[in-house]
Amino acid sequence: MDQQEAFRLLGRASAVDNRKVTQLAAIVWSDTLPDMSYDEAADLMNEFRRDSPGVYLEPGHLQRQKRVRLARTREARGPHPLPPAGQRWAVDAIENDSEYSAPGGVLEASHDDAG
Repeated sequence: MDQQEAFRLLGRASAVDNRKVTQLAAIVWSDTLPDMSYDEAADLMNEFRRDSPGVYLEPGHLQRQKRVRLARTREARGPHPLPPAGQRWAVDAIENDSEYSAPGGVLEASHDDAG
């Protein structure tokens, strides 16, 4: 996403959260999301807003939403075997368990039987 697109996206975001849209903010968003198109970001923002009302949107939210979407797409392509006993697929952990989620990504969790 270039700076003009980021500025436009921030304008859309401001319609909901009344943020002040600045050129510096557009530069930071553009630098943070260089491989995301405006259309994809706007679509992901809409998804995020539906699921997370009242949350101040940041670039990492869009990255996370993109990962969830990708995981759902991969899962839908199945069939997949059940996860090993005591484990879950990543999309479930990302969406439903704060123990495994973290800003900007998913924390690694040990699943060894040693304890």
